[in-house]
Amino acid sequence: MRIRASRNNEFKIYVIPAWKWKEFLAFELIGGTAFYLLCRKTAHSELFGIAANIAAPQMLKYVMAAYRIDAKKVPQPPPS
Repeated sequence: MRIRASRNNEFKIYVIPAWKWKEFLAFELIGGTAFYLLCRKTAHSELFGIAANIAAPQMLKYVMAAYRIDAKKVPQPPPS
């Protein structure tokens, strides 16, 4: 059985663009932590802070995706 497994030299490569992991770091880690701390301090509630930590990065991703779609629809001047 090991001989067959050693002949199979195929493997998959996943390419992740830099903007995807930068967006993840900014929204999930930094944004989530900021919203957690902000909401925990203002509402004095740990549960509200956790809910904000979950919901806020999703909201940010949704808004940025809509902004990207709108930015693609902007008419460009003809090349000169």
